[in-house]
Amino acid sequence: QSIEIGGASFYGCSALANLVLPQGSNAMENSFDDCDLLQDRFGEGEDGITTGLTSRFEGFPVHKLCYDHSSTTAQELPLCIENQEEVEESFVDEFGMTPFHVLFSTAEPSGELLQVLLDKFPSCYVLGW
Repeated sequence: QSIEIGGASFYGCSALANLVLPQGSNAMENSFDDCDLLQDRFGEGEDGITTGLTSRFEGFPVHKLCYDHSSTTAQELPLCIENQEEVEESFVDEFGMTPFHVLFSTAEPSGELLQVLLDKFPSCYVLGW
């Protein structure tokens, strides 16, 4: 279900990156003013930012499952990770976030999903070696 974002709704959220909007959503003028990360990535206009946020995790299915952690099972996540052709290329998204970042950006991260990530990703990815 699409949503409409009111004017100045995210004003000054300079570090906002972990947000996904449903397809068909739109934003009023000035909705994302001074949202530096979003403006650097998608441009300053609301249309560009809204389009970017509706496709936030396109090409990053592991990130998407971590974002949707409340409906993701510990059985789904390892299958998704194993289906990634290139783990290294799909590990860091356009904001420099890993699935770990996405999972821990939630109010109540899942311990089960964290264990899956720790088991499935080599420590060099986690530690940045």
